[in-house]
Amino acid sequence: MARVRANRHSSVPAAVAGFLVAGLVVLVVIGLFLALAQRRTAVREAIRDARNLTELEAQAVVGPVLTDAALAPGTSYDALDRVVRERVLGSRIVRVKIWDASGLIVYSDDRALVGQRFPLPPTELAALHSTRHTVSEVTDLKEKENRDERSFGKLLQVYLGVRTPSGRPLLFETYQPYGGITTSSRRMWSASLPVLLGGLVLLYLVQAPLAYRMATRLRAAQEQREQLLLSSLGAADKERRRIAADLHDGVVQGLAGASYTLSAVADKARANGAGPLADTASHTAVELRRWVRELRSLVVTITPPALHEQGLGASLSDLASTLEGRGISAHVEVPPDIELDESTESLVYRVAQEGVRNVVRHAEATRVRLCLRHDHGRLELEISDDGRGFDPAASGARRRGSVGLELLRALLAEHDGTLTVGPATGGGTTLMMELPYRTEVNA
Repeated sequence: MARVRANRHSSVPAAVAGFLVAGLVVLVVIGLFLALAQRRTAVREAIRDARNLTELEAQAVVGPVLTDAALAPGTSYDALDRVVRERVLGSRIVRVKIWDASGLIVYSDDRALVGQRFPLPPTELAALHSTRHTVSEVTDLKEKENRDERSFGKLLQVYLGVRTPSGRPLLFETYQPYGGITTSSRRMWSASLPVLLGGLVLLYLVQAPLAYRMATRLRAAQEQREQLLLSSLGAADKERRRIAADLHDGVVQGLAGASYTLSAVADKARANGAGPLADTASHTAVELRRWVRELRSLVVTITPPALHEQGLGASLSDLASTLEGRGISAHVEVPPDIELDESTESLVYRVAQEGVRNVVRHAEATRVRLCLRHDHGRLELEISDDGRGFDPAASGARRRGSVGLELLRALLAEHDGTLTVGPATGGGTTLMMELPYRTEVNA
């Protein structure tokens, strides 16, 4: 049986794929927005071209023959009509009207309109008295003056103020099929849009290798951080072994020998009739042996066990026995069917070890419960006690100074886990660890 574990992190290709999918959504949204904006711009440009065409026809083509005499039947009028029909009217301009300030149509290629009078709206009056600006709008074919243009369909009418040589103000008006505006705008839109969208697509494609490189570097940094954390914990284990060996071979043995010596002194003093001295020596020997037991329990606590050889359940039971040696009742619950990889076993034991140390140091508890369970793909270790309770302000300051808890939190975060400390139900404190539950499987 080989130990196989699911990848703790999403793969680099998956992360890059997620980034590119999000980028594609943004690209589509921006592309649609730019396409609509570009279309509106193209329509405005087409209308501007229509206004420029009207200005050109009014000034360069019609202007030289637009005299006061041309506004009444006669040779000049016929010359004006001939210029309009031969050089102005066509596919882009289908109707020409010239108005005076009173609203009288003084010329039109549709002779039925000549001599009719219609009120000029304010915008047309303003254009009539100005020779600098053109005005354009979609023709309202429901108006009486436009009833003869209904056969042309949707039109754009453009106004421009002009002057006869005598200075008489007139309004030069052209009617242009709106289909031409649409065609022109579509042509401009189709010419510019591929370049714009092509730039966006190129930018999107350039992001793929950059995103992959950044994700690879980030993964390498995460793995390096995890290795540093593991190295820190490994160094801590090594230092604990050294301290435990020094305590066991030095201080523990010395204190045990001293307790036996004091017991012998107490027996000798009692035989010689020195009762008070014998009692003092005997009491001191008992106290020394109690502290020897405390030190031996401490040695067991700080020495990493043969975890993977004897199993997590046995290791947690050994850890709980150190509490019982201190007069603290300990209860351990480990599911018999639980199967964990070595990395998860080590994490669970380290959390339990840190929790037990905190109980001994701070809780003043009489009962401790260690419960390991798994449900719905989550592994939980709960360590609860009936000690003096949980003060968020005080304990928060203490946790900030706990290197062990901070290292464990960081390491658990690298394995998609969490570590929380809070008040227990009914009093005391609870340390809760959560990890994804990954079982051992056959290779």
